[in-house]
Amino acid sequence: MTGPDDRRGSLEIHRTVVRKVVAHAVRLVPGAEPSATVKVGEDGADLELALKLALRYPAPVRATAADVRRRVTEEVERITGYRVRSVAVTVSALRAETRPRVV
Repeated sequence: MTGPDDRRGSLEIHRTVVRKVVAHAVRLVPGAEPSATVKVGEDGADLELALKLALRYPAPVRATAADVRRRVTEEVERITGYRVRSVAVTVSALRAETRPRVV
């Protein structure tokens, strides 16, 4: 039996939208640079995400990557309703904080 919501139609969320949600989630993590590269694999409503990103030095790499995984999973599931099966994080660089030059 289908309820009223089942008869309204279907919803597909494009990978580009998922990538934007992931980028938003990465920006929320202290120590993570906002310019992550994101690959989205999908199997129905299950997602496999692969991120390549830089961290700000001296952010603790392991702890920050775990925070990124947690935040990305929470935000993607909350916003899209999809289930995140895995989040693979590759830290490609550590970038020093830049301070304005005083002359």
